[in-house]
Amino acid sequence: MYSSVKDYRGVPTLFVEGKPIPGFAYMTYRTYNSRYDAFASLGCTLFSMPVFFGTQTINETSQIPPMAEGIFEGDEPDFSGFDADVRKILSACPGAYIFPRVNLSLPRAWEDAHPAECCDFAFPGGRHRACFSSDAWAEETKRLLGIFIDHIEASDCREHIVGYQLAGGNTEEWFPFDMRGSVGLRSREAFAKYCAEHGLAGNDTDQRRFYSDMMVRRILEFSAFAKEKTERRLVIGCFYGYTMECPAPEHCHHALGTILASDDVDFLCSPISYANLRPAGMDHANMLPIDSVKLHGKLYFVENDTRTHLSRAPNELPQYNTPIWFGPAPEQTCENIRMHFSRALTHGHAMWWFDMWGGWYDDERYLSLLRRCREIAAESMEEDRTSRAEIAVFIDERAYSREGSIGHLSYAIRKTLGMIGAPYDIYLIDDYEAAKTRYNAHIFIQPAPTVAVHDAVADAAESALLITPAEMEITADAIRDFCAARGVHIYCPDTVVYGCGSYLFLHACRDGAHTVSLPGGLALRDLFSGERCGGAFDMKLGESRLFALEPLR
Repeated sequence: MYSSVKDYRGVPTLFVEGKPIPGFAYMTYRTYNSRYDAFASLGCTLFSMPVFFGTQTINETSQIPPMAEGIFEGDEPDFSGFDADVRKILSACPGAYIFPRVNLSLPRAWEDAHPAECCDFAFPGGRHRACFSSDAWAEETKRLLGIFIDHIEASDCREHIVGYQLAGGNTEEWFPFDMRGSVGLRSREAFAKYCAEHGLAGNDTDQRRFYSDMMVRRILEFSAFAKEKTERRLVIGCFYGYTMECPAPEHCHHALGTILASDDVDFLCSPISYANLRPAGMDHANMLPIDSVKLHGKLYFVENDTRTHLSRAPNELPQYNTPIWFGPAPEQTCENIRMHFSRALTHGHAMWWFDMWGGWYDDERYLSLLRRCREIAAESMEEDRTSRAEIAVFIDERAYSREGSIGHLSYAIRKTLGMIGAPYDIYLIDDYEAAKTRYNAHIFIQPAPTVAVHDAVADAAESALLITPAEMEITADAIRDFCAARGVHIYCPDTVVYGCGSYLFLHACRDGAHTVSLPGGLALRDLFSGERCGGAFDMKLGESRLFALEPLR
């Protein structure tokens, strides 16, 4: 088996055995309650699956019970659960491609036996978990990862494993277990060394930067190890880089640029933004600056953990009985499925449908819709998937470590940006020079001043719009007027608009008539109804419509 990520039709694409495949996958935590058969019947051939080294909670803040037994809890590794889960997928889809989500958390016994390698802080009801500055922890993690990969390389499933998603830390998303930066004896030692090596004073800004740098050091260490173990035949990826979603520096997600410069990580992942609890009539944005990810040749997988009316709390824990865990009525759920699928399609990236507890999509309305989504995903492989955006948004991840940073500016501004009525791309400021000439308008999000943003704003001159905390209340109208004055094509004001070469998507932020302004020579065809549309039609709040852009007849 050989897999890679290469450019195809304008975007990074997953290749398996030299052939591009649609990035449309299925995943559930509860494999005993999986719907592999249902998704295989939709034409899905790409599957993720959970793997756990230890029998530990995935969330130290909520203390959700462990999802499954860990492979390394006993005196000898027990691969029986993993092997059975693989057989279950292959029974549903004999030609399945599988990329395991490998939770690298060590067994509880190791952490209990090595208190000096753990964090100072533990959440109520929880334990002192591994500190990511610990070299002993990193070496043990690689040892177990090597045993796991060796098992696969020697097994019959080898020709179905197309890569590995290396998961770790809190919620498997490379948040520190203490959610405070992974602070312990080993981090204090490592920070002193870090400051000495870089000639730093060791102030608060240095400390905040260290948190992310250390996290990425470990991610790249494990990724390089996995690459070596697989002779660089398979793609390796991870959750990371929640630049727009998680501004707190102690959450360690602000060294994305370092990962993008590495050849050892092929894909990055995140869920859809949870901003405002994902209401109807608002853009459900990405967490990552995905256009930097794409610019550096990396594939982006979005986790479509789309809540449905069938989403149910897995237990009585209060954290899992709050509104974010429960989906809307079936009609709005279908609109959200269209939105989440269309965002991936028009933004040129992959997705997996995260049936978290199993059974979230057990409704013929959802399965029928997902079947059509899978068909469109396959059809899109031969279409133009390059972005139509004429607006570029830039942010400097270094701003989050600065004193006085108003990090939630980046979190909140996405709602306003989503209502401009035109698509936009989003980058790290490090990619300004490489990307700037593609766009008519350049928007800079500045939680705190940095030299890189200052210089880019000066270079962009009249095409630059700087949004600081003082302008946090800027309106979509003001941004739209600024962009239109610089030649940006506005498709439909006060509407969420996504667009690439072959497709246009609209999500209604209000009830009533919507008028779409199209570039010359193009017409719309609804990809779900098949209807050819004019430029004006009624939409209800929360309605989602995906169109093929076709030549006028």
